Amino acid sequence: MRFPAKLRIETCEGERAFDCPQKATAFIDAMQKVFHDVVLMLEGEDVTICELYDIMLTLKTKLQQRESDSFFGMETSALLRKFPDQKAATIRQDFTNFYKTALTYLEKWYDFTDDNYQKHVSSLALRNRFKFSHLSDAVEVLQIGGKLDMDELYEEYCATLPRQQEIVERRVPVLEKWSLLLKGTKTPNLTAVASFLFGIPVTNASVERVFSLMGAAWTDQRNRCSVELIKSEIQVKTNFEYTCKEFYSYALKEKTLLEAARSSKKYKVKQNT
Repeated sequence: MRFPAKLRIETCEGERAFDCPQKATAFIDAMQKVFHDVVLMLEGEDVTICELYDIMLTLKTKLQQRESDSFFGMETSALLRKFPDQKAATIRQDFTNFYKTALTYLEKWYDFTDDNYQKHVSSLALRNRFKFSHLSDAVEVLQIGGKLDMDELYEEYCATLPRQQEIVERRVPVLEKWSLLLKGTKTPNLTAVASFLFGIPVTNASVERVFSLMGAAWTDQRNRCSVELIKSEIQVKTNFEYTCKEFYSYALKEKTLLEAARSSKKYKVKQNT
């Protein structure tokens, strides 16, 4: 297998290249995993806007710590010991420059300052108990205070307060935590905040998934399907978590669904005039 002679990182200003001898390509593998893990989190179906700031800050902190410790991975460090001291020092400097470039790029395109509203809503991720000040701060930065009764919101916050600690300790997605927090309560204002907050997309990955599903469903061979049918298929594929076997068992019990499936209404037939 042939490895590239240089490690390359794409930026909006162009491509930066760093010397990368073949025996030190373990560094590439280590860094690919760091970034790939973050991408997987950001494109996950359960990730919320409350978690975005902490995800990005964790990535930044991890890169800064690696740069500070001159840590390039244990396998890379072992390989570097096989190089002459001067050559190893040059390679280490190239890897350090990679960290610097990655951090510069990250800080340019993501706002880590207090002005970023995502920092203000991160306390609502229910990793820890949140205070009413956190909630009112989120309402302010989201600019939804005019739609809420803040006095009632405080009462609703107090009503859910005894449940927070138990829910915080659960290892479930943020959306599920909030669902448990609001379950069985009369909290219209708090529910409105949560609905607005979790309606904000973290990335465009979900939109791209819909386009991909639509392309797979609306093919040349199925060009007479109605818009409603394609919409329904995408809704099922997006929202149902059944396996094929589970959905088959479910569908057999739904007479209305079976009748609709057998009907010709799902096709758009051109009428002759």
